[in-house]
Amino acid sequence: MHRMRDRFYSIRFRSWLMYISFALLIIGFLYVFQVLMLPGYYEYMKKIETAEVVSQINDAWYNDPKNLSSTVNKIAHSKKIYIEISDVNRVLVRANSLDKNNKEMFELIKNLDKDKMEKFISGKDVFFTATTPRSDKDSKAIIMTAQIADENYESEYIHATGAVRVYVFNYLEPIGNTVQIINSQLTLVAFAIIIGAFILSIFFSSSVTRPIVQISKSALRLPQGKFHMEIKKHQFTEIKELTETLNLASSEIAKTDGLQKELMANISHDLRTPLTMIKAYAEMVRDLSGDNPEKRAKHLQVIIDETDRLSSLVTDILDLSKLQSGVAEMNYEVFDFSAHLEDLVSRFTLLNEIKDYKVLLDAEPKIMINADVTKIEQVVYNFINNAITYTGEDKTVRIRLYRKEKGVARFEVSDSGIGIDEENLKYVWDRYYRVKKDGETHARAKKGSGLGLSIVKGVLEMHNFSFGVESEQGKGSTFWFEFTESVEKSTKTPRKNQ
Repeated sequence: MHRMRDRFYSIRFRSWLMYISFALLIIGFLYVFQVLMLPGYYEYMKKIETAEVVSQINDAWYNDPKNLSSTVNKIAHSKKIYIEISDVNRVLVRANSLDKNNKEMFELIKNLDKDKMEKFISGKDVFFTATTPRSDKDSKAIIMTAQIADENYESEYIHATGAVRVYVFNYLEPIGNTVQIINSQLTLVAFAIIIGAFILSIFFSSSVTRPIVQISKSALRLPQGKFHMEIKKHQFTEIKELTETLNLASSEIAKTDGLQKELMANISHDLRTPLTMIKAYAEMVRDLSGDNPEKRAKHLQVIIDETDRLSSLVTDILDLSKLQSGVAEMNYEVFDFSAHLEDLVSRFTLLNEIKDYKVLLDAEPKIMINADVTKIEQVVYNFINNAITYTGEDKTVRIRLYRKEKGVARFEVSDSGIGIDEENLKYVWDRYYRVKKDGETHARAKKGSGLGLSIVKGVLEMHNFSFGVESEQGKGSTFWFEFTESVEKSTKTPRKNQ
């Protein structure tokens, strides 16, 4: 039962049903208009034809009375009708191309229904129609009368006494045989239409369902880890867009899967390295340097450093996990970001003294921010550490905090390193991303956990701050974020150096 219902709602069946229904609708219209309405339509067209004859005669009466008789004869013979123009006493012009003589036609008109004749004689309407049975055939005739001149009319070519009227007698030929022929022809046409609709429905439904089935089969391969697929494009725009979307999705899933595997490998390596070092130096303390204070202190310091490194990595992983899952807690407060930034940057003074790094700060005063202090510190540290890692030979990192426009402030950190090409800029926020000199991407960071910029992205998104990176190869990169400046006074005293 369920399978039958699925087939009923399938594109193939619905396409077939749509085409067949449309074909039946067309056949129904043809039957109504060509068979049922044909007699009435034929009579309607004959009335129009007769009315046009009366109009032509009326025009000839006033515009060319000299040739009126000739004009009436031409019209009568071309239309196969009977035309009579008469006043109250006599016939002025008569033309007959029917199979009855003038006397018989006059008798036919004379013997019409008296009420209709009274309307013919007294009526003022130009177009008045009536029908009468034909004496020798089972058909109808249309008689139209119209007054074309009143009793005051005078003409040098036509001498009339009283009002002048025109009578037009037009037969309706029997169309019974014609209707039978149309019925027979309609049967053949209906059969051809249904067969054509059936073939078209199969062709159309197949052209639509075949690529969809292919797309469905390709999509089923994604859970199996088969991400690299190339589905052929299709002529239909919607299917073409769906194909492109699935190709893009499979490509992105493949990238994500690769990044996930690489992330696990990198984390495993970063966890294994300090653990190996801790174990090795602990064994050295136990077996070799336990009684030597100088060596023991040196070995223990390595153990402490590697433990700190391991702790930092675990902390970064936990922070990133919380940010991505949306469970990280946010403690907002308004504080003087300018003053706080001076305190943070001052902690890099040791680098200036020992390794000749220049960490330069240019901050406008009294720029207030409403944010989580701890998490914004993470962002600042990661930006600065990243700039120090990748800066150029001048070992200079420039930090700026300024009002970009009214109510909006911008924080940015610039280095003078090798820069990032435009194609790879979109990857800088990925985990374990680094652009190598040979152009390879998504490698492990030079140092640290390699998760810094991913954490930055999560923190800034939770704050709803806009952020980004601007870079030019050979000239360095600038990482930045912007925020709405708060007007409240600081409620927090900047942290001092530890």
